[in-house]
Amino acid sequence: MSGSKNNLKNHPKYQAKNQQGFTLIELVTVIVILGVLATGISSFLRFGTQSYTDAADRDALISTARFVVERLNREVRNALPNSIRTIGGDNNPCLEFVPIDKSVIYLDIPVAPEPASDSVEVLMLAGALSSQYVAVYALNSDDIYNKKSGVIEKFLPFLPEDYSGDRQVVSTIRFDSEISFNEESPTERLYFIGSPVSYCVEGQAIYRYQAYGFGNYDYDSDGRPLRPLITKTTEKVLMAEYVDNYSSSGTVLPFKTSAATLQRNGLALIRLKFARNLEEIVFNNEIQVPNVP
Repeated sequence: MSGSKNNLKNHPKYQAKNQQGFTLIELVTVIVILGVLATGISSFLRFGTQSYTDAADRDALISTARFVVERLNREVRNALPNSIRTIGGDNNPCLEFVPIDKSVIYLDIPVAPEPASDSVEVLMLAGALSSQYVAVYALNSDDIYNKKSGVIEKFLPFLPEDYSGDRQVVSTIRFDSEISFNEESPTERLYFIGSPVSYCVEGQAIYRYQAYGFGNYDYDSDGRPLRPLITKTTEKVLMAEYVDNYSSSGTVLPFKTSAATLQRNGLALIRLKFARNLEEIVFNNEIQVPNVP
């Protein structure tokens, strides 16, 4: 009996039956199923990756926009009254202003027809000064940016004997020559101010310029200032990217200003559009500059 079983195992028909594989239909079915599964998995991964990319782009735009808008808010609100203005035209728009370091009450200033003087007495608050100029009663931006207007003067560094650090004791501001201011301030207010600051849209970025001084600009053919002049002291810092105020449908000016009146403060109107890939964000912001010249 054992011999007959071994003979059956060695029979060609018996061996062929045990060695049968997959049929062509089975192979095609498996390939189709694997293809469907691969397509579904890749679509799921692609959708997840795209969602993450979109969310990252949106977060980057919001962070960039909030940073530059908040920085503008803080700086412009602390600007010298009537100093905000726009320069550069449509191609290179800039918002320019003069920051305030401190404000004090003066006792008396030389105003024509009074004789000029090389010093002014004020009631100071304690604290160091980082400014180089003083301003008295600026009524418009021309008074501020015109060096010969009689509104802004450059003073000498404070000496220990000139600076009391106490409002109850008079401090003395000294100038390198005799000066005469244009007008008295109704509130006898004197501002210590710094060098002008500009926020400029250049291409798809916003840059902040400072320490370029009064009257230092690139000018157009009509003598209008275009942008701050790059000098050894000029500081140019990238503030934001992905700015898209310029499009095929037209130009949306990022900065507009309205002068102060008796009924309201000065206004700086900010409209910035940011775009990255398919994400777009538009910020409209209105900044009020207190009208206390």
